[in-house]
Amino acid sequence: MMREGWRKQAIVDILKKFGLVGEKELASLLMEYAQVSLQFTITEKENYQQIGNSRIAGRPDLPSSIEWPCTEDGEAYTFLTQINLSELPFLPSEHWPTMGMLYFFLGIDEPAYHIDHQVIYYNGDLTELALANIPEGIEEVNADERDFIAHRITWQPHLSLPDLGEDLDVLLEEHEDVYMEVCDVSDTLGGNLQTWAGDTQLDAYLCRNNMEELLFNTYKTPERVLQDMEDAIIDGRIQYANHLEKKVLPLLKQYKAQEEQHKQAAKKWQVLFSLSSLDEVNMCWWDAGYLEFLIHFKDLKEARFDNTYLNLATS
Repeated sequence: MMREGWRKQAIVDILKKFGLVGEKELASLLMEYAQVSLQFTITEKENYQQIGNSRIAGRPDLPSSIEWPCTEDGEAYTFLTQINLSELPFLPSEHWPTMGMLYFFLGIDEPAYHIDHQVIYYNGDLTELALANIPEGIEEVNADERDFIAHRITWQPHLSLPDLGEDLDVLLEEHEDVYMEVCDVSDTLGGNLQTWAGDTQLDAYLCRNNMEELLFNTYKTPERVLQDMEDAIIDGRIQYANHLEKKVLPLLKQYKAQEEQHKQAAKKWQVLFSLSSLDEVNMCWWDAGYLEFLIHFKDLKEARFDNTYLNLATS
């Protein structure tokens, strides 16, 4: 398999690059856990002379069957990127569709979790694509803050390591150069989370399984929520107390009864696409953060992109 052959050779190349060929423990760690993502590189400003190429910002190439998506408030989502899957050297995993176009659109990016967005997959005739415009009379979301500059992008494979807990801490301490090479990699299809705090996979799982009320509450016990209710009543926050009693507490009890099963199910959410703050594109997410689109592995296998989750990783 081309992807696996590239992965193994890339590990060998990294060890040679940093003079670590004899480090058997490090080599074993990389061979067991290192994954392949596809990272984009900005090449030149987009002139729109080609239809259907991979592109960041600007305007998308859409077929007549797909309209520029709009929010519930009637504003046009901001176009972020289009990806021609046939341009990839190979796929991040065997679960990805091999052909077609992926489009990513963004709504309001506040708060930094459960962000409004659209991911659209088109697997039809690419000759049907045409350069699209926001419909006349429609305003774009946050248009005055999103003066992005369109660029063409190309794709190259890249190694990345998942969160290995203490093993990553040891890697950073003993082999910082290798750590910087394979960790905290963004602007990729596939790859791993850049989130500095919280559990983004669990957030995605909760939001897509009608448990959004448990965001930032799963660490609490039912007793703690009861105490929060009492404190809210004393402070006169009756509406919040009712919210805790009627929505948060019943869900939390159900969650705690099968907490380990929920945590395992959350691990089936994975990075679909990550996008950093890019100076060339005039693109900055809060304080130079990252957008992280997540998808359930089953949805990816079935080429279903209407159930994704978007997080903004920021310090």
